[in-house]
Amino acid sequence: MPDPEERRFGEEPPREFAQVAVPLPLSEALTYRVPDAWSPLAQPGARVRVPVGPKRHLGVILERVEKAPGDFKIRPLEAVLDPRPLIPQDLLELARFTARYYLAPIGEVVRSLLPTDLPAWASQRVSLTDAGALAPARDEDEARLMGWLRDQGPSKVADLQGALGGSGLDTLLRRLARAGRLRLSGVRRGRAHYKTAYELPPGDLDSQLEACGRSPKGRAAVDVLAALGRPATAEELTEQTGASEAVLRRLVKLGVLRKFTQVERLSLDRHVLGGDGGTKVRRPDFELRPDQATAVEHLERALEDRTFAPLLLQGITGSGKTEVYLRGTEAALAAGRGAILLVPEIALVPALGSAVRERFGPRVAFLHSALSKSERLQEWERIRGGEAPVVVGPRSAIFAPLPDVGLIVVDEEQDSAYKQEVTPRYHGRDLALVRGREARAAVLLVSATPSLESRHNAATGKYRALALTERVGQGRLPDGILVDLKETGAPRRPGEIQFSPRLSEEIEAALARDRQIILLRNRRGYSPLLLCRACGEDLRCEDCGLPRTYHKKRGALVCHYCGSHIPVPRACPSCGAEALEAVGTGTERLEEQFLELFPNTRVDVLDRDAVRRPGGATAVLERFASGETQVLVGTQMVSKGHHFPRVALTAVLSADTYLGFPDFRAVERTYNLLVQLAG
Repeated sequence: MPDPEERRFGEEPPREFAQVAVPLPLSEALTYRVPDAWSPLAQPGARVRVPVGPKRHLGVILERVEKAPGDFKIRPLEAVLDPRPLIPQDLLELARFTARYYLAPIGEVVRSLLPTDLPAWASQRVSLTDAGALAPARDEDEARLMGWLRDQGPSKVADLQGALGGSGLDTLLRRLARAGRLRLSGVRRGRAHYKTAYELPPGDLDSQLEACGRSPKGRAAVDVLAALGRPATAEELTEQTGASEAVLRRLVKLGVLRKFTQVERLSLDRHVLGGDGGTKVRRPDFELRPDQATAVEHLERALEDRTFAPLLLQGITGSGKTEVYLRGTEAALAAGRGAILLVPEIALVPALGSAVRERFGPRVAFLHSALSKSERLQEWERIRGGEAPVVVGPRSAIFAPLPDVGLIVVDEEQDSAYKQEVTPRYHGRDLALVRGREARAAVLLVSATPSLESRHNAATGKYRALALTERVGQGRLPDGILVDLKETGAPRRPGEIQFSPRLSEEIEAALARDRQIILLRNRRGYSPLLLCRACGEDLRCEDCGLPRTYHKKRGALVCHYCGSHIPVPRACPSCGAEALEAVGTGTERLEEQFLELFPNTRVDVLDRDAVRRPGGATAVLERFASGETQVLVGTQMVSKGHHFPRVALTAVLSADTYLGFPDFRAVERTYNLLVQLAG
């Protein structure tokens, strides 16, 4: 049987069907007939345009099937949007598992694998240049393509594929575009992500200069491109030669220049990492401790064997766990494989990202929701193309399209933030184990306080347990002070935070020594409840039935479960009394109370609201690391993954309240939180 990649235009492929995942709340994929012209391109992992009822949707082919599920009429798919599959087979298997295990619509799972605004190959518009219109065809395929364009005029790639069929259209179009005989345009791209560029086609430089005629700016553009030896953007040519867009378009029509769209590489260093982002590659100049060396040896052995190896690395805070998995990442790269490094929160990406970039330079990519569409698309393309074999990000980075995954690291594996709270409601740690199993990779779960299920799996032999028992540099854990607020005698209302005399003394001492302070209150907003003291109305969310959180800075009441919000009323909507009172304390109120006691202190807040503001968590952490701010108030984001040498005091306010959360893991999570913050 001939290779489908070698099938020529017009050959008759066997009629088959495709199961397509569409982004709709459907439990199963839909079946479509694959037209003969599209059959060579309709491969699993490729995007397609399909009809669903009266509408059109973009879907992804999951698999090809020989028979339709039933005797009813099957509608055909309209177009294949990519010349080659975008999603590798192992990610399609992971998507199937996610949909099956978490009872999520398969189309919505598959949609989460791809960035938005991904350009569609089939939407490009193809037209002949003057050179293409005059030059003779060199083979039958060129003759059919050129004949179509001469008869029909400029056409979309989808129309050409539908009319001519076969699998070699993309290769043919790119070859003719490089030769200056075709022009490809019309793909909608990210606004700041792609730029128009020009280059010299193959040929004699003197002939190209002669073709410019008497245009000095045109000749200057040719000279500049020849001197650069690479393509140049329109802005570069205009700046260096003064040639306008009209001059450049004329040179393209004459065949002197070739115009195309190129990726503008966006620098993520400051946006994601802060500072220079660790762009200089630095090798560590220290020896590993024996316990670290043992852990690295287990990782290297698993990578050599190319077998699925789940490992649990437990170590006290500051014991050098990060160095262990960075050495493991080096081993994965040396074996020609990639690595995915997961952190529970976007706020932790800058700290880990800087360390990883120092070690691996431009081979690192970042994937998370705080990136713009253009930045996320750029990173996704770098990963898929093999340019960035090391990926850093929160739970969604487990879907990174790495061609060959050798190592997956789940840092702070016990953290509840790995659980996705919207559809698909997967758990990042568990999917890391599933993907590692499919890819025959090593999966390293890392924590100072492992989850109970991970401890159980290690105890029963399901995971290999690795332990780090010493701190780096002979450091020791800090002293812990427990303050019983009942003994302080401070009058307060239930649920409201008061600074105890002991805490106030410690804060004053730290500020007097010009040291920094971290205060943790694991509730964002001003207060968790806005209560009417007259009638008891608590302004609950109509959809969730839970009280809305009062956000004073936004002037809104926000439901932290569904995200709905309403303006803060001046009076109670039930009884009309102006008796609304904030009950309880969140990070906003804690900041306000702190500034009342210590008015000349520079305070910053790190919580999920800060992540959404311009600069995000990176800006907050950078200000604190540089000493610009003295006090960092925040939720659990401040408790893990950071290294601030000037911090002399950390405090958990009303620590026992976390034990009363309506969660069967409340005790476990309280323990984790306190140990992580102490470290």
